[in-house]
Amino acid sequence: MLKKLGHFSDTFIRVVEKGGNALPHPAALFGLFGIITLVISAIGYYAGWQGAHPASGNPVMVINLLSVEGLHRILLEMVNIYTGFAPLGIVMVAMLGIGVAESSGLIKALINVLLVRTPRKLVTFMIVFTGIISNVASDLGYILIIPLAGVNYTR
Repeated sequence: MLKKLGHFSDTFIRVVEKGGNALPHPAALFGLFGIITLVISAIGYYAGWQGAHPASGNPVMVINLLSVEGLHRILLEMVNIYTGFAPLGIVMVAMLGIGVAESSGLIKALINVLLVRTPRKLVTFMIVFTGIISNVASDLGYILIIPLAGVNYTR
């Protein structure tokens, strides 16, 4: 039974890895999703899509972002939308700090010390534990721990 489970998990991991490697670069995905959003907004505008505002119940109409007014809205409100996203400040400061720590070699040294001293059987537990601790500190855990976990499993 355990052998079958091990074979299944190996196969599953190989399939996920092949799928992940088939994806384009994240910047290309970002651009592609941006274009898809623009096209869907135009379709929704011409189709007359609308929804109800959750707080007031007032109707909210779709805005055609491909129109001149839509492009002006994107360009004029971009900074307010970007800076109005609540977790952004924490993430930007943390990424700046992580960039400095990565450039100086501090993160690599800490991960090596942590993983070298962690028994192989406890690596999963240590990743989960680190994720929980970082989530208690702030929402940064979801952004940092998942990629670090991927790096740890590939070693």
